[in-house]
Amino acid sequence: MRTMRILAPAALAIAFASPGAGETLVPDSVYSAPQQLVAVDGARRLNLYCVGSGEPDVVLEAGSGNGMVTWRFVQAEIASFTRVCAYDRAALGFSDAAQRPSDVANMADDLSRLVAAAGVAKPFVLVGHSLGGATAVLYAATHPDDLAGVVLVEPAFAGDLHALQAELPVGKRTAIAEAMERSLSYKRSCLALAEAGKLAQPASEAERDCVDESYDPNRLDALLREAGSRLLALPKVWQAMISEMASFVTESDAPDADTAELDAVTFSFGDKPLIVLSRGVEEGGPGVPPDALPRVEAAWRAGHAALATRSTRGEHVVVPGSRHYVQIDEPRAVIDAVRKAVTAVRGQ
Repeated sequence: MRTMRILAPAALAIAFASPGAGETLVPDSVYSAPQQLVAVDGARRLNLYCVGSGEPDVVLEAGSGNGMVTWRFVQAEIASFTRVCAYDRAALGFSDAAQRPSDVANMADDLSRLVAAAGVAKPFVLVGHSLGGATAVLYAATHPDDLAGVVLVEPAFAGDLHALQAELPVGKRTAIAEAMERSLSYKRSCLALAEAGKLAQPASEAERDCVDESYDPNRLDALLREAGSRLLALPKVWQAMISEMASFVTESDAPDADTAELDAVTFSFGDKPLIVLSRGVEEGGPGVPPDALPRVEAAWRAGHAALATRSTRGEHVVVPGSRHYVQIDEPRAVIDAVRKAVTAVRGQ
């Protein structure tokens, strides 16, 4: 059951990665307590942390269910050459909950409100991981003048679930969606325990499992695991994770909510720097038989390659040794991609 909480969106992989040895890190205290709480919708606030100086600004958009702590191995290094901001999406981390679904359209709208309220310099470079990659694409379509460049790290893309399941054997072509539905069911059981006040001091194995951060793909240390467990006792966090996952899961042949929103816009990155990073380790996902793994991985990378063609300066890079959380497995690849995009923007 533990894997049910951390199914990675779209890539559907659990990334047990080694920390970025030798990298300069932001102090744990930054990610274990609120930083700048920015009002974006009346009194509703999002938790933001910016560090470094220089232009263009860089904004980091995390994947499904992740707060800004997912960038802990890259943010300080990026800050060595420009200003970089990470934040917690609605209800995640130390941000307030929103009274609307956590789909990519609403997440892109929240990002627009945040950069305006916080005074992020435009145009900026947007870095999106996994579901955050899909949010970055929608943001590029709806706020093109805000962006100077984009880095997509293992991004989700429109119709990705259908594209991956199409490569499964006949009779198993709903296996990935079924695994994600099981993950949603597990999250809902944890939400019920959180709403009953059972997770602040978990007593049963099920309660402890809901707040156990020891297997988190972001490879948290003791202080951050403790902070993460406290957050997982809050119903708002489970509500947000459920809403985010439900937005990219569909129970039929109809498009999921995120795909419908992405398909409703037309976009091009023009000649802006665009770098798309794909994992180098074939992971597949739950329900993927070994003989289908190469085809599923090829479909995943093909989606990334197609995204890279949306800019005349697009580049698709497969990162050797990396799983879905490239910023954890191979942080230098993400740092270098951001540096390349920033350098290209400065040279324009």
